[in-house]
Amino acid sequence: MSGKEKNMFGVFTEEEELLRGEDAPDSEVSVIKVVTEVLGNVKSGTDVSNIPLPASVLDPVSSLEKSKKSMQRGELLPRIPKMETPEERFLGVIRWILSGLPKEKFGKKPYNPILGETFRCCFKHKDPANGVSYLVCEQVSHHPPITATHLNNPSVGWEVNSVSKPEPRFYGNYVEIKLNGISRLYLHDLDEEYHLTRPTVFQSGLLGIGTKRVELMGLSYVVCEKSNLVATIDFKGKSFFGMTGVQHSVSGSIRKLDSDEVIYEVEGVWDSAVKITHVKTGERTTLYSKEESAEDAMHVWLPPESDLEETNSLAVWKKCSDAIWKKDAKLANEEKKAVEDAQRALRKEREEQKIEWKPQYFDLLGEDAYFLKEEILKQIPKARSRHESQLHASSPIQSLQNPSGKEPKSGEGLQSVTKRVSKLLKVSK
Repeated sequence: MSGKEKNMFGVFTEEEELLRGEDAPDSEVSVIKVVTEVLGNVKSGTDVSNIPLPASVLDPVSSLEKSKKSMQRGELLPRIPKMETPEERFLGVIRWILSGLPKEKFGKKPYNPILGETFRCCFKHKDPANGVSYLVCEQVSHHPPITATHLNNPSVGWEVNSVSKPEPRFYGNYVEIKLNGISRLYLHDLDEEYHLTRPTVFQSGLLGIGTKRVELMGLSYVVCEKSNLVATIDFKGKSFFGMTGVQHSVSGSIRKLDSDEVIYEVEGVWDSAVKITHVKTGERTTLYSKEESAEDAMHVWLPPESDLEETNSLAVWKKCSDAIWKKDAKLANEEKKAVEDAQRALRKEREEQKIEWKPQYFDLLGEDAYFLKEEILKQIPKARSRHESQLHASSPIQSLQNPSGKEPKSGEGLQSVTKRVSKLLKVSK
């Protein structure tokens, strides 16, 4: 099925839990055994994004499907454009970001998407006035791995365009996964755009040393030029042996972009509750509570199996996923290898015939800036088109991605970072 032949967003009949696939039964194979056998000869610091792993450490879900996690508390998002002040909306964006952070299992990872793999779904909001939110993803590059994502709600008037460039590096007892790339939330009626970056994922204890855990670590940023606001969120967590620190803890600040004046201090535990303190008044309020926002949880709606395109994650990995659910590791490895071998054959064929591969659903409008093709956007019921001038080819927040690979130290350099972003925003006008 191609986007031109059939409406991609016309039929979503299969309702399921948003995190389905991550509750699959664990294999009986030791993570330590897999690490020593598969990665035993890999040098510390090596990028392991293209090293095949056995099905025993895989969840029956593609990393493309993980994009739906941003809607874990999806009912929060339609409220943001309806908030009265820029400050309220900025806090609403941070609240939504915290609610959609991925909480992963130790010793597990999703499938690496094949080149051109796609995924689409929708989220039906409880309030009919909020309509339906549509999600479409595509693996637009395999070496290096790059995922383009578009999330759109025509009824409320917002969209999210995101590029994810995971960079997993192996360091013996732990894996560091930098989630490079930028997400851009755009509110149509208000002409506000929020640029967001993601923290780094650490999975430690792979060799049985220290605590076995998965944590989000490092700095994450939210910037809105029109609102004149920037947030710096520092993800911390426990120490190496788990003796100090609080798991999933965060701290940070919300500042004015032009003056560096701190408005709020941020502190809490992102998968539980996060509070903000107004610097001038000292008033402390809850920014996000997982428990209190439980009613904002959503289910995901998928196309029926008969309507899946060949490149859809659910079709590409179906046989492998079925085997994992049945705890048949041998068959799962065979099916996984079959998918990978087919891709190698296609790549060889393209090279021999000198065929340049291009994404089905996304256009590249700047360095790592992918946006949904206009003909695909038009298939979303009542979707609003954005003028090309609104599709900023480069983001002022890109300098915060640390191309040198060195993570800023916690709590250091916030003033210089804020000033640098402010300067870049002014230059980009």
